[in-house]
Amino acid sequence: MGSYLSLTSRLSLMFSITMLAIWGLVSVVLMQALEHHFARQDETDIQGKIILAKNFLTTHLQGTDQTWSLLEAHLNDALSGHGGHYLLIQDEQGRILANAKPEHRQQPGMTRAVPAAESLPLQESWTEEGIRYRSITEQIFLDPSLPWADAPQSVLVRVALDTSYHQHFIDEIKTGLAWLTGAIALVSVLLGWFASRTGLKPLRTLASLSARVTANKLDHRLPLANAPAELHAPIQAFNDMLERLEDSFQRLTAFSSDIAHELRTPVNSLMMQTQVALAHPRNAEEYREVLYANLETAERLARMIGEMLFLAKSEQGQLSMQPEPLALADELDELLEFFEPLASEQQVRLNRRGNGHLLGDKSMLQRAFSNLLTNAIRYTPPQGEVRIAVSSNHEGTTVEVSNPGPAIPPEQWPRLFDRFYRADSARQPVTEGTGLGLAIAKAIITAHGGTLSVHSDERETCFRAHFSGDGPPVATK
Repeated sequence: MGSYLSLTSRLSLMFSITMLAIWGLVSVVLMQALEHHFARQDETDIQGKIILAKNFLTTHLQGTDQTWSLLEAHLNDALSGHGGHYLLIQDEQGRILANAKPEHRQQPGMTRAVPAAESLPLQESWTEEGIRYRSITEQIFLDPSLPWADAPQSVLVRVALDTSYHQHFIDEIKTGLAWLTGAIALVSVLLGWFASRTGLKPLRTLASLSARVTANKLDHRLPLANAPAELHAPIQAFNDMLERLEDSFQRLTAFSSDIAHELRTPVNSLMMQTQVALAHPRNAEEYREVLYANLETAERLARMIGEMLFLAKSEQGQLSMQPEPLALADELDELLEFFEPLASEQQVRLNRRGNGHLLGDKSMLQRAFSNLLTNAIRYTPPQGEVRIAVSSNHEGTTVEVSNPGPAIPPEQWPRLFDRFYRADSARQPVTEGTGLGLAIAKAIITAHGGTLSVHSDERETCFRAHFSGDGPPVATK
């Protein structure tokens, strides 16, 4: 079947071929059964005529002075009304002694060579002038005391049967089967097309639904109620794909809105400060202050753009990492020392406990843990404590960064790692950030084969980074 055929056409054709193959097998078995039945029937009929001839030779004619011509007349009378039978009697040398046949018809090839005695009785079948014949040849021993002239010790009796009647019936059956086969082929094609068309209706609905899906219409779903069981898996996969697309598009829409908002604030600040500076003549010191303010805003823009580029590379698997063995206690202590001034300013204590080893990129992991520490210090109330717990076991290495503060609702936990998302309704920031820190931390930890999760209650909020113990991460380029 060519690749240009539709699925409906292929299924219809396969259904038709299967039906025809089954019908062909049934037809062959039927014809063989008919052939076998008629062969057994013909054999029984021929055996009856041989028994009739034997009775004439051994019973009815004993004790009478007969000639072979008179015997032939008796046999013709006995076979009258049986127009399809031929009887031939020969001696062992092949000489014809009696020949009984229907009137005005010739013996059909029965005068062939005399068969060997060991091959008797002999069954034969042949076709002559379009007519099929069956015959049986048997040897009959005669009573030596018969008063016949030149009576042999034994004779060969051959009886043949014209099977034209049976053959005509079989030919009619074959013709009927041929017409019936054509009708079955047509019906099977139509039924196959109808069944395929009906069975594939959910696929056409799927295609129609796919055509209606646009960026603004991702809420369509294909129902499973009336679909065949075989299509449940692809339909469910299609619905799940639409679910993911809708979620991703909503996130992308929110991200586009957030990035526009985040970029608009510093750009407006740059424009406003520049406009104010240009509104009136100023001295060099005032212009210098404006330039420093603009530089600070520009640095924030550059930092935001750099972080967005980093996230884009991480999503495309283009981060270049150089793994090396790391002692997490030393790395985290170095970070705590760096963040100590900021923590003191916020009246927050820093505490680390535990140790572990990890194979990873030092600068990237420091950046991820720095973002977690910055986030924890930012939202810790005065006199609070930020705790870092490190642990290792056969399942891998875990780093937990926890801090006290108001609880974050569970429905917001998955979105904390989205770009520019802030749970401001629950936690009021005291310092300004880009809103990309947690997203970058998750991207780095994921690139190292780990996972980053969050849990928050009334007592504390804990970010948990778990690195699998399967082996070192694969560096991506």
